[in-house]
Amino acid sequence: MSGKNDQVFQLSLTEIFIIICFILLLLMGYQIFKLTHKNEALHEKMLSVQDLDIRESAINKAAEALKARMTALGVRKPDEIISKLVDASKATAELDRLKVLMTQKDQELTALASIEKALMETAGQKKGDDAKQLILETMMSFDQLKKLVVAPTDDGVLQPTDVVKRVAALKAQDDMLAAAFGADATKTKDQIQDTIKHAMTLVQESKKGGSPVELQKANRDLRGQVQFLQNRLNKGRGGDLPPCWVNEVTGKAEMFLTVKLSENNLTFEPAWPPARREDAMALPGITELMATPTRTYESFTRAAKPVSDFGSQKECKYYVRLLSQIQDAVISDRRRLVVETLFYKVEIRR
Repeated sequence: MSGKNDQVFQLSLTEIFIIICFILLLLMGYQIFKLTHKNEALHEKMLSVQDLDIRESAINKAAEALKARMTALGVRKPDEIISKLVDASKATAELDRLKVLMTQKDQELTALASIEKALMETAGQKKGDDAKQLILETMMSFDQLKKLVVAPTDDGVLQPTDVVKRVAALKAQDDMLAAAFGADATKTKDQIQDTIKHAMTLVQESKKGGSPVELQKANRDLRGQVQFLQNRLNKGRGGDLPPCWVNEVTGKAEMFLTVKLSENNLTFEPAWPPARREDAMALPGITELMATPTRTYESFTRAAKPVSDFGSQKECKYYVRLLSQIQDAVISDRRRLVVETLFYKVEIRR
């Protein structure tokens, strides 16, 4: 027979004892943690109680000192005075609440000031039924006023203060319209609607990439071009493209460049008026063109072509002031044609 085995579930009694001791140690550690945490909480509570005791002791000392001081000054019943001071400190919160309530009531009284004024006038001038009639008319006017300022989004009943605020807002809007229209502030409803339509048109153009300033410039150029074409028709000439830059008053073309021709190259310089400087700087390729003011004819054609094409897209032509310094008439005509393929010219005679 085999010897007696002291193992249970493949564990010796010694191993089981060690496991039980380990579990007991864990439980003891948990209990120690709980007691430590509870002790800290009690310690904090004790400190707060001690703080309250210290404050109470300080208050009692201050009260005793105050009582002794008042007694020395000959004040009777110092305890009663101190009690009243304590009651006054407790009433501070109630006083703040009453202030808020008082402000609300003042607003309501302000909204009803017109009715009170009517009653005061009636007291000295009218009696009985006349006073009732005046009050009734005042209330009816107020109801009609509420109907005028009511908005579709209003859910509840409008308070008098709300009506007063909306009337003030309508008055401010009326003043804004008067300021916008200047001296002619008495615009009709149709005129105001037309103004709003024009403003909406400007907004839509802005969304498309244009701006009111650009639209104004384009409109000014169109007026000048119309005047230019009208002048040409009156002289019996027509069929040409209008200048891209025109004086809107005189209808005369405004120059782009002053070009001087020589046999092998040409020189040029700005001829635009000061008012056109911004427009000139916005032309395509203008920076590269103006960087070299002396060029061969081929180089000038390449550099100036973007400006010429831009004018063709707008169905107009830019004008240049031309001065030929070439003695040979045939060569001079050939050189003129190079410039004329790009721009219209106004030739300066030598």
